[in-house]
Amino acid sequence: MARIDGKEAVRENLLNVAKSVVQAIYKAPTVTGRLKIQTEIITDEDLVPIIEMLGAMAKINQFVYWDYMTLKENYDRGNPPVLVLAGVDASVSELAWDCGACGFKTCKEFNLYTRENKGMGLIAGGPSCNWKILDAGIVCDWGAAAAWQYNVDNRVQGSTGGAAAMLGYLPGTTCILGIPLGPTGELVWYSRETLNRKFAYADFMNTMFRTIPTHFLSFAGGGKPVLKVDDDWWTDKHYLSWGVEEAEEEKTYEVLMEMADIIDRYGEQIAKRYSNHD
Repeated sequence: MARIDGKEAVRENLLNVAKSVVQAIYKAPTVTGRLKIQTEIITDEDLVPIIEMLGAMAKINQFVYWDYMTLKENYDRGNPPVLVLAGVDASVSELAWDCGACGFKTCKEFNLYTRENKGMGLIAGGPSCNWKILDAGIVCDWGAAAAWQYNVDNRVQGSTGGAAAMLGYLPGTTCILGIPLGPTGELVWYSRETLNRKFAYADFMNTMFRTIPTHFLSFAGGGKPVLKVDDDWWTDKHYLSWGVEEAEEEKTYEVLMEMADIIDRYGEQIAKRYSNHD
């Protein structure tokens, strides 16, 4: 006979579910049939470098901040999720479909360019074969669906995947997506109870103005629509504009320097794990 604490049993089971998620990722149907996938399961203290990288990225991206706070607060409470990483190399196309979606007329031109020109984008590296990026989303969705079969909260994320890529996880891949599994609760990554009272109303509205400004525009027929920024928006008129924001550029540079410092602290240690596997 044995007495097992229910919460501890659930926590231990997340690792088993993670293995099923990885199995589903490799089993997933793809459009190209040519996707080479790498996966890794990250647990406990190995989440710390990713959390720190997210913390830096969160200073210039509110949506990353949501993921950062959800992950960090649950980790600090001693109830962290298990993170599945799935990465692909989308910088090579063997398809010869010449669809042009990548911006090049032929797959051959695309391959010639990517051999010499690769770099990080907002979330993933590139340039990328669009078909392989589509497949990357498919396999991660397949993995997420497997987790839901076990009633385990999860969400496919570019944030945790991007942080992992910056740190050097899954070398040889150009696009990594993360799937946090748990902690067990009701829609942890959607309702986000941990974010309750973390934002002022003004912060929320500022994000909405920036991301979906068309929802706040008055009649546009005059060619210069007023932005409805407050209740009496017609009194002190605000308009959309474009251009470089120097303060934002400076803040971005500071964050990049912070990210570089995090890479310096953890990058070599992470790289050694892969060299030891060779």
